[in-house]
Amino acid sequence: MANSLGLNSNAVAGLGTFAYTVVTPGMYSLNVQSTLPYESGTYNDSSVVPSVASALQIVIKQNASTLVTVGGAATNPTPTQPSLSAGFKIQAVAGDVLSVVLSSANAIDNQPNSVKSNINLFLGE
Repeated sequence: MANSLGLNSNAVAGLGTFAYTVVTPGMYSLNVQSTLPYESGTYNDSSVVPSVASALQIVIKQNASTLVTVGGAATNPTPTQPSLSAGFKIQAVAGDVLSVVLSSANAIDNQPNSVKSNINLFLGE
């Protein structure tokens, strides 16, 4: 049975680093789902073509070491496929820092209403 922790089901807006310091050692599942449901600054749905392509990138790290990277300029989300996700199982000990970095090389991803994400962290399989 999994125990939800820390970042579970928090909707986060925009880009940045979101971190959790491990208290209980064990196997963790860290999953991220990001979407680009809006044209920057509007409340239109994903059928609206943004004026600039996204370059959203998700990086999952353990103690600053990269475990998985998805997205970026070569594999960006698009208006017709506006989701980008990543997940990883991580064996962690007390004091480890598990983090998710949401970044982009394109300014449109830094605009209000551009990127929405859910970050879920669970202890157990």
